[in-house]
Amino acid sequence: MTEKEYWRQNLWHPDWYLRLKGYLEKEIFPIVNDKEIKKKRHVFYETVEEMLVAHEIPLANKGPNYDEERKQVDTIIIHHTSEEPDIRLSKLSAIGFVRQYGKDYSKNDVLGYNVKGKPIWSNHFKDGRMVFFAYHWLIRGDGRAERLLEDHQIGWQSGAWDINTRSIAISLSGDYSNSFPSEQQISTIKKVIRERYSHVEKDRIIGHREMNNKTTCPGNKFLGDEGWRNMILA
Repeated sequence: MTEKEYWRQNLWHPDWYLRLKGYLEKEIFPIVNDKEIKKKRHVFYETVEEMLVAHEIPLANKGPNYDEERKQVDTIIIHHTSEEPDIRLSKLSAIGFVRQYGKDYSKNDVLGYNVKGKPIWSNHFKDGRMVFFAYHWLIRGDGRAERLLEDHQIGWQSGAWDINTRSIAISLSGDYSNSFPSEQQISTIKKVIRERYSHVEKDRIIGHREMNNKTTCPGNKFLGDEGWRNMILA
């Protein structure tokens, strides 16, 4: 049996995240910068993507309203996907399916709900399909803004539930670990904030790394006097 066949054999089941728990904890969930490891992970993500698109992974038909704790937005968190700039939305959703929902469901308690062993439910839908996005907005390299989640929906993205309930997540499409976003991306982020979230105080427009010290997201060029955070706030 090939590794891909092993994945598929387990992904057919509602409790795939338990069947693959050892593999996920060793090979998928740890944060790494190794290109070869990331390359292998993408084969896994794309397998999940293919199976989700083909309706081959069982999903829940109903579930809790995970958005019922949504509060008034007072924080904007900036991210980068750390993936290829032209990533398909179906693949980005598959990554969230694995890294956010699969990880949380394997712990059994999701916001007080006993979900262990059950098919995954996100309570988020786009174009008639359940989606698993962490972000509300995705900003492409050419400056296009793509809406992923509606403002009344909670993105599982900051690492702190209280912040999730009252924040908007804006993510750059691409890896900006050691580089600056394009001028078009900076301009679009400013426009989205100005037109939709002008009530948010500037000191509450922060990078993911400021919320979670386990990540460098949205990159090493975000903070500091010469950082692109200042370009957004200008």
